[in-house]
Amino acid sequence: MILDPRRAAGASVSAVADTIALGDTIRFRGADWVVTAFHGPRLFLDAAESLEPEELAEPLIILQTAVTSAPDFAVLNRAAPRSTLPGRIGEFHALPRDVRKAAERWERHVKEVLHQQAPNVAATTAPKPAFDPRLRTLHQRYQAKAEQLCLAGVPVSAATVERKCAAWRKEGLMGLVDKRHLRTETPHGRVDARVVDIVWEVLDDERARGLSPGTLSRLINRVEQTVRVRYAQLLADPKTARGLVHSPATFYRLLGRLGITAENAHHTAARHAAGPAISSARPGARRATWARWPGELVQIDTTGLDVLVLGDDGRVISVELTIAIDVATRSIVGSLIVPKRVGRTGGTGRWLAGRATRSFDTMQVVAQTTAPLPARPGWAPETFMEGSDLPFEDLLAADPRFAGAAARPVIKPETIVIDHGSPFISEDFTRACHSLGIEVREARLRTAPDKAIVERAMRAVKTGFSQHLATYTHHRLDLRGKRVRKQPLWTIAQLQELFEQWVVLHWQQTPHGALRSPFTPGLRLTPNQMYAALVSLRGYRSTALAGQENRKLLPAVWVRVNRKGFQINNRTYNLGRGKLDPCRGSSGLAAKQGRWEVHYSPDHPEVAWLFNHRAQPGTDPWIEVPFIHRRLLDDRWTEETWAEALHIHLAGGGNRRDEAAIARATSQLLHNAAQGPPATPASKPTPRPAAPSRPTLPAPAEPYDDMPPLDPDSVRPFRSLDRPAGDLFDASEPVRGAEQSLEQFLASLPGLPPPSPSVPGPVDDTDGMPHPTNTFRAGSGSASPSPGGLPSDEPDGAR
Repeated sequence: MILDPRRAAGASVSAVADTIALGDTIRFRGADWVVTAFHGPRLFLDAAESLEPEELAEPLIILQTAVTSAPDFAVLNRAAPRSTLPGRIGEFHALPRDVRKAAERWERHVKEVLHQQAPNVAATTAPKPAFDPRLRTLHQRYQAKAEQLCLAGVPVSAATVERKCAAWRKEGLMGLVDKRHLRTETPHGRVDARVVDIVWEVLDDERARGLSPGTLSRLINRVEQTVRVRYAQLLADPKTARGLVHSPATFYRLLGRLGITAENAHHTAARHAAGPAISSARPGARRATWARWPGELVQIDTTGLDVLVLGDDGRVISVELTIAIDVATRSIVGSLIVPKRVGRTGGTGRWLAGRATRSFDTMQVVAQTTAPLPARPGWAPETFMEGSDLPFEDLLAADPRFAGAAARPVIKPETIVIDHGSPFISEDFTRACHSLGIEVREARLRTAPDKAIVERAMRAVKTGFSQHLATYTHHRLDLRGKRVRKQPLWTIAQLQELFEQWVVLHWQQTPHGALRSPFTPGLRLTPNQMYAALVSLRGYRSTALAGQENRKLLPAVWVRVNRKGFQINNRTYNLGRGKLDPCRGSSGLAAKQGRWEVHYSPDHPEVAWLFNHRAQPGTDPWIEVPFIHRRLLDDRWTEETWAEALHIHLAGGGNRRDEAAIARATSQLLHNAAQGPPATPASKPTPRPAAPSRPTLPAPAEPYDDMPPLDPDSVRPFRSLDRPAGDLFDASEPVRGAEQSLEQFLASLPGLPPPSPSVPGPVDDTDGMPHPTNTFRAGSGSASPSPGGLPSDEPDGAR
């Protein structure tokens, strides 16, 4: 018989939205319905039984969510819901393919046992007799499925089938996965976490008591003693003692995973107690720095660029790079290259003409984050924002400044992370950030993860940009090339433009491994693509700064104003006709000893702006005050140029208070720089400067002046051959002197004693070469030549 739906209602189980299948009988609003069709989110239901005789019920079309959310909803024709993956579908698909296939095969068998039918079979099809609930109980169906699998070559028992069915009812498809593939390696192996806590507790106790660290064996003994005392009751039962008692080898492996050695045990414990960068959950892993939207977190840092450039004064100098990088999109939103040159005192006790990154330079980087980067003339078309991955049309509608901009996003920081360098912790930098509504957060000392992203970006800049330049110096002195200074040099302005092009073309358009979209997790995105995906979370708002807001970003000095005006770095600023008289005297700010706040730009120091905090509401509080000697300077000059001219002026014996003379020296320095090196004609070489006069030294005496003249007749020539060299190897001519014995030859040599009797007898000379004694023995016993005679004078001495 077919199970009565009304009697089965009590045994039915509640189901979720995806449990309804075509042909199911469900309970809804006190009536029984049959699911006849699906159309999008709607269900087509027919009444299972007519409510009144001879009356045909109308089909019901209703949303599926309305049916499944009803209080009395139930599936009447099935004893269990269908397979679901509640929240673990990603975990299932991450398993190996063979493991997933095995779980899916088991699911088909389980469904056949519980649902009476195999998957993808219509509900109207008659079930197999072995799995028909009208003929077989549930345990009989378990046994039938086990026998079926054994005949198919898969030996299982009925208990295994029952266990699989129970796991599928509880966990769905994940319950059928082999649990051996779901095991994850714990950071401490099989050691109980309580033992790990005791290890840190023992080390912290030793540090608190001021004890010296010992060997690891002593630490292991103390840990075991503490475990035996604290968990004595658990150790009595072998089941509860599992994970608390271990061998010494296991303890040594545990200490190695924790990074504890006999030398650094207390240091590691102190780092663990202070919240180290190495997590206890994953030894060796670093805490990730992340942000949810663009601008939430921005990191800024300065480093040497390992490149030599041509300075404004013609010297070969190094440079420093300051960048600001957005954590959420990894976009470089600001950059500045400045010269790095060692200063000098010049004997005055003050640092002159030195140069490195200043607080004003870091403020310029922060100001770049509020404005688009304009594309320069001559840049490639790929550098323009139009046609890039950025939402150009939407950004242009919100901010007209994006017209002609480069493909670099504008991201105003909400929080900026700095290190403890003097340019970043200065009062000017903090004040400028606060005026823009930016929170300044200092990184912790000796904690690399706080600024790991910008540090890694600096390394990528050196490998991707610096090393491809001709004047790359390398960060190690022993690997620096010997002819780096002789390579073609870029100026600072040219290098700045090259770096900005590299950022737009390479950095912003290169996929980054840490940039993933939740919609496409398998794809790596570029910084521009990541910005386009996240900009909708917070939107974009134009942050164009007015003139007054820009002045707040300039360096501030506090000065006293008198009838001559005020001074900044040995320069006097004043207004004529008494326009500065209202600001004479004290400002009334007791915290600043009555001084006035003045802002100026080191790149344009010819004008300073005095802030009048006493100004009436609605009036401009800024007073523009010029340098009194600015008419002596026709060309543009900077703070660095003034410092260089001051050094030249002091080296020539000038006075520091003579501002007009320093201004003329600055003008002359700019004029000389504009003229370039003087041209020298090729025909007239530049004469060398005369060397200083020195005392004349006496001429050295000749070593051969006292020797008598040489007499040629008194010179005894060296013995030579008496025949041409070409005749030496002529075998047709008999060798002369071949009959001479060794004793005769030795006796003919001058200055040698006669041979001793022990010398062997005469030996025939058969080498076919003439002897030296034959030189003076031409013929039969002719006399030796006279002193001073030449062998060529004799008849046989042909040359």
